[in-house]
This record gives sequence, C-alpha cells and structure tokens, in this order.
Amino acid sequence: MNSSNIIIGPGYLTRNSANFRFGDGGIKVKFIKKFREVSAEEFGRFDSAQTDRWLEISGKLWSGFENLGELFPATMLTPAIGSKLFGATDVPATLNGQDGSRIVPKRTMFTEFTNLELSTDKELFSADVKLLCLIASGSTPTTANAYYTYTEGNSYTAPAFDKTKFLAPHVSAAWGSARTGLTSFVFRKGCSISGKYDLDPEPCYVDGYGTVDTIVNGFEGACKGTPVGPTLLQLIAQMGMGGDLGKLESVANTDDLVLTASGLAISLYGAFIEQNDAFNWARKANRIGDLTWRTTVPFSAGAPTARAAVAAA
Repeated sequence: MNSSNIIIGPGYLTRNSANFRFGDGGIKVKFIKKFREVSAEEFGRFDSAQTDRWLEISGKLWSGFENLGELFPATMLTPAIGSKLFGATDVPATLNGQDGSRIVPKRTMFTEFTNLELSTDKELFSADVKLLCLIASGSTPTTANAYYTYTEGNSYTAPAFDKTKFLAPHVSAAWGSARTGLTSFVFRKGCSISGKYDLDPEPCYVDGYGTVDTIVNGFEGACKGTPVGPTLLQLIAQMGMGGDLGKLESVANTDDLVLTASGLAISLYGAFIEQNDAFNWARKANRIGDLTWRTTVPFSAGAPTARAAVAAA
C-alpha cells in the first residue's frame, strides 16, 4: 500500500483566459461512456460495446460574481435555434491541481449554469455548473489525446483571489410600469434565477465518432420568490385567470421583470407568472407563497431577440 497515492487537494479552472474558483466540494471530473449491450440467444448479454464518450466537469462556484461573458454567453441569452453549440472552433479548458496535476479537455462549453440565489442569506451559486467536454475537431476516437491531456508535476500558481467579488445581494424588483403593486417590490427570502438550454445531441452523433456537437433548440429563464409589497388582491389580479384560453402569454405580458442589486442587474424579457406555489390560509405559513415568472421570446421586426440580460451594475 502506497499512501502517497491518496491524493487530496483543491484546484481552479481556466477557460478563455477566465479563472473560475469553486466553493465547498471543489471541482468534479467525470469520464462518461455510453454502451450498447451485446448478447446471443444462448448466452444472453455476454459483453458491452462502447458507442460514445465524453467528459463532464462540474462544481459549485464560490459566491463571487465574475466572468459574466463565459457564464452567460450570447449563445445562451440569444440562441440561434438549430445552431451547433460548440461551433467550428475548439475552446479548451484547463483544470490545475494544487498538487501539480493538470487535465486539459480539448473542446468544451458550459451547458448548464447553476441557479443564482439573490439573497443576503444564501450562497450566490446554489448548485453545480456543468462543462461538457467532447472529442476535439479533426480527431478520431483512436487519435492520441483526442479528448483531453493529463499531466503531473506541473508548477502551480493560483490566480490572485479577489474577495471584493463576493456577492450576497439584497435585490429589488420591478415588473412593468403599470402593474399596481408590482412596479417596485422586494422578496421575502430573496429570489432564485434559473436558466437552461434546450439541447439535442442526437443530430450531432456520428457513428464511430460519438457526439461531436449538440444542437440548440432554445433557452428559458425563470425567477422564483415570494414578493413583499403587493397585496394579495393585487397579485390575484395578475394570475391570468380570466380571458380566452389558447392565447399567447406574450400578448398580455409584454412587461420585463427587472431585478437590481448592488453589483448586478438581471432582466427577464416578456415575463409572465407561470405558477404560484400556493396562497396559504394557515397558522404557520405566509398567505402569499412563491411565484414563478418565466421568459417568453421577444421579437423585433419579425426576428427573435434576447430572452434575458445579465450584467454587472
């Protein structure tokens, strides 16, 4: 038994010259393989054959709001439907370990970003971001280092840590300019901002090569929280429980949900209330519960525009 092979230690990630630090739990790297079963009538399943492979890097970022362009690229906020997410140019990422280890996936893209928790009482990033890592362009699965390189004994110099980037924001909100009680309000326990791609890797699967890209089918953003300011009467008036069924939500809901905090500004365009968790008549629950706003797709001159905006303020 060689105890020196029990390795523990943190690291940081670099992509497009941006450095990412992680909170508790650090950085996780998964080597993912997909198989099909091989069977014969008289033996049943007797083996497996690999049909696809990729890497996935994930972790919960520390509560420092930085690298906006990497976390919220234009391909996310204003996606070109049917386009390939990874595109023609490979963008590698580098994970540097404090022990001198280094893994460099060749072709990477952030495909999921964690919910943003806008509250003084919560970590800014509530769950893992995910970086999908595919086979390098021009490579085959048998090409040396087609997916990544791994080396040890590298020098390690961590980037400067800027604790002034820490953010635990108190957020204020406005939904339009004519919605009574909702033109200026706050949230009882902060709010949670979620966003996700609708991705389809199937069209970019190539037999003998595996997944080489993934198609963008859309992007949705949402905000969830309990508003403080409007009355129950005012909120019920906004629940959309009248009028014709079958109408587009964007026809009646052209207002943006705008969230502002020290150091941060977020807009969800054409937002509508998708659901309420409950209005409670109870001894131990607030009458007004969480509401969820969701984006629609705005259009200008017949062309879709950004679903949301995220910027430093």
